Amino acid sequence: MTSREFFFHQGQTWFVRTRESVRRGETDTHVTLEFVSDHETRVVSCLREEWETRNPDFPSLLARSVASGASHHIGPPLSGRTEEQ
Repeated sequence: MTSREFFFHQGQTWFVRTRESVRRGETDTHVTLEFVSDHETRVVSCLREEWETRNPDFPSLLARSVASGASHHIGPPLSGRTEEQ
């Protein structure tokens, strides 16, 4: 299964999908998940067993996630900023 949907306890809808990329040497044991909501994208690497189960622990996975791009020191886009600022 590559994507699922769940409703977080704060009422925000998160869409969860797998990413193609996994850290070198972990392709057999891990999966990278992308959590997408209306205003945020987060990423987490987890054991395949955590994802390939009937009922993944979505709140736990989300709690361990980082903002998309954080591992590459890429911040979120700065909306409304210009080069002069």
